[in-house]
Amino acid sequence: MAFYNRGMRATLFVGSLLVVAGAGLNAQWLKLPTPGLPRLPDGKPNLEASAPRTADGKPDFSGLWSNDGGDRLYNNIAVDLQVSDVAPWAHQLFIKRSLEFSKDSPETQCLPLGPAYLTTRYREFRIVQTPALIVIAFEDGMHREIFMDGRSLETEPNPTWMGYSVGRWDGDALVVDSNGYTDRSWLDYGGHPHTDELRITERYSRKNIGRIDAQVTMTDPKIYAKPISFSMPITLVADTEMLEAFCENHQKSRARMSLTKAAQPVQVPAGTLARYVGTYDTDGDYSSKKVITVTADGASLWLDYAGKGKELLVPLSPTRFSWYGSIVEFSTGAGTLANVAIHYAEGTERGTRRK
Repeated sequence: MAFYNRGMRATLFVGSLLVVAGAGLNAQWLKLPTPGLPRLPDGKPNLEASAPRTADGKPDFSGLWSNDGGDRLYNNIAVDLQVSDVAPWAHQLFIKRSLEFSKDSPETQCLPLGPAYLTTRYREFRIVQTPALIVIAFEDGMHREIFMDGRSLETEPNPTWMGYSVGRWDGDALVVDSNGYTDRSWLDYGGHPHTDELRITERYSRKNIGRIDAQVTMTDPKIYAKPISFSMPITLVADTEMLEAFCENHQKSRARMSLTKAAQPVQVPAGTLARYVGTYDTDGDYSSKKVITVTADGASLWLDYAGKGKELLVPLSPTRFSWYGSIVEFSTGAGTLANVAIHYAEGTERGTRRK
């Protein structure tokens, strides 16, 4: 396993690929109140207060932030597209990478996430804003530069992990256009590829002290027949500081993953998939109780976990499916669906279908 150290904060990724581990017992300024934040009578930040502005009257996006949109888009950026909207070779590559549990992903190899920074909730970031330049510094040491000095994007940029970005103001909204991403980067953890034609437009609006709303559109006509558009809520991380983070141990862990026999895709009859369709209530033994909805669309099976939106299940057998590093297993009895089990690296979550 690759270890991703983040000081005192420790989180274990759900899945079988990556462990986030903490190191150290103390950290400077970890509980220091963020200077300048408006406060409620109890001393907590007033996150609903009006957003601040810079000296030139523009909205001030400065602060420590985190994406708050869950894993759905990070797992599968094309989840709201039809399979027919994705070039066949790209869809097959996505399936292959998913079945290999993303062993070749930039994240597994401790490489920059590139466009996937826009959807992951596993990287906090600090925005530093000046009139001519906005810098987004991520906790893993990577950064983006958004040039606000009126320059245009290069027509033939030298490919990089983070791309090239120029910004402009549209009223109170910050609009950012980017290109020049290396095709070594992936659009999501599952493994959707992109080409040198990838273009990304972001539109940021600071709703209040505690939230930024981001509208993102990705286009790559060589692969995707339609733009990939989504909204991402971004929340302020108040009264703490961003800690140093680094990824390690990936060479040994990836070597072990490469020695593991890759799963092979199987074809499951539509009639079998239809038996799994329904709403399931989890038992709460693994975590708090959740509602899981399973739907079928022809030869594809989809899972919606706790109302976060449907995600593709890749069949490993007639009863077992890959869900981005976790295994979803259905069991039947006497021809009737009995339950579902989701096997994580940390444990198993079980659910019973409603009658």
